Amino acid sequence: MQRFFVVVFSVFSFWMFSWILLPHTAFAHGVVGKRLFVEPIAVEDANISSEFDLVVPTFVRGEEEKELEIGSSLTLRLTENLGLEIEAEWVNRNPPTGPNLTGISNLEAVLKYVAYVDPKREWIFTVALTGETSLGNDDVKKNDFNSFGTGIFYGKGFGDLPEWAKYLRPLMLQGDFIVHHPISRNSANISNTLSYDFALYYSIPYLQQFVKDVGIPAPFSRLFPMVEFTSERVLNGPDFGQREAFAMPGLMWVGKSSQIGVAAVIPMNDAAREEVDTGVTGIISFYLDDLFPKQFKDPLL
Repeated sequence: MQRFFVVVFSVFSFWMFSWILLPHTAFAHGVVGKRLFVEPIAVEDANISSEFDLVVPTFVRGEEEKELEIGSSLTLRLTENLGLEIEAEWVNRNPPTGPNLTGISNLEAVLKYVAYVDPKREWIFTVALTGETSLGNDDVKKNDFNSFGTGIFYGKGFGDLPEWAKYLRPLMLQGDFIVHHPISRNSANISNTLSYDFALYYSIPYLQQFVKDVGIPAPFSRLFPMVEFTSERVLNGPDFGQREAFAMPGLMWVGKSSQIGVAAVIPMNDAAREEVDTGVTGIISFYLDDLFPKQFKDPLL
């Protein structure tokens, strides 16, 4: 546990260092028209910009045990419209009896293709293939089987709202729909599932730049109040129709080359409450295409 706090402190110090010394006069990462789409905490990102989520910590307390997850992901823009994301996480489970269980959970990959972008209406639409291996530690991994998924990711800004609704223009919606298909010989005990998540953000930078400068000073002028909703539904098998749903209200701060966010984890139905009583999650991301423009500004292929 001490190592965890040392890592978090080091990452946070590096982030503060970059925030203080690096220029923050403009955004370049994840922009569609006038709209900056941030990297959500749990919802999939429709953008394919190169970035590194160095720490994605989640702590949840259930009825019987506590669990800490520390994940990271790397996204690389391969071509103008194609991106690859690789994710992994370290898990520490604290059951009511016996020793703590620790290890690396399932490795995941996401191949994303940006199929449609409308800068004027602030739309982005991405199709994706996902894959998850069963190579993680048996004590902590989510599944004992491999799986792949097909999905769509999207982002929509509301900058095209009429004048009477101008203070709603800073709102933006990001979301995903993913059908997960397990790969296993023992198909009777596993099921297809549907993940459908969305995040609603209010952009203080958009408000002050494109609606009205209301005088919010730095660093608060770069805040994004937000709430994310995640849900997963079983599509077939013995648990057909079962659904878990969570809400994650919080705040995101976004600079030119990094972002940091924190949110509560609130179960929204009985199935979710059986897994989680209370929780907190967050994200620290570094935009590689802004930090290292010579290496990552252009597509890699």
